[in-house]
Amino acid sequence: MTFLQWSQSFVGNSLFLMINMLAPHVFEATPEQLDAYIELVEEAAAWLWARGVHQWRPGEYRSARPELLAKLQSGVLILATSSEALAGGCLLTGIAPLCWPDTPDDALYLSGLVVARRAAGQDFGGRILDEALAAVRRRGKARLRLDCWDGNEFLKAYYRERDFRDLGRAQEEDYWVRLFEKMSASE
Repeated sequence: MTFLQWSQSFVGNSLFLMINMLAPHVFEATPEQLDAYIELVEEAAAWLWARGVHQWRPGEYRSARPELLAKLQSGVLILATSSEALAGGCLLTGIAPLCWPDTPDDALYLSGLVVARRAAGQDFGGRILDEALAAVRRRGKARLRLDCWDGNEFLKAYYRERDFRDLGRAQEEDYWVRLFEKMSASE
């Protein structure tokens, strides 16, 4: 190999490594990464409340840490990173929220889908949903279910555009949520 070939190979490999390091990565995380996810949700909650969207109450996820950790015992934390920084995540569990009128054994429930403001508009939400659907399949389940605040028109349209079936609304505590489902075999 000539020096020119080696240097071109070196530059090409270095560029590949650099691009790969910066590329978005979506993965099943460990419970030790829960606190970083909670802080990301808290940042999003503050941002949403400042804009009049009362989907998550600021402080709600920090105070629910023990419950979230318990959820992880029967589920998984999915995170997305870009440029080595946390870009988004969600929780996926077999524990159905109380708002669901039925709880089939072949369903997993997604909650807390969040994307960092700096990563908005880069389809991290879609990538996280795709990984959640893949996790549903890996666990031999048929359905991915989620709910969102019924007052968030943007989010409801987003899930419909991602081919989630709208199952109607249900009451959760003192507010209404919209129920969505996607079969794991559908893409």
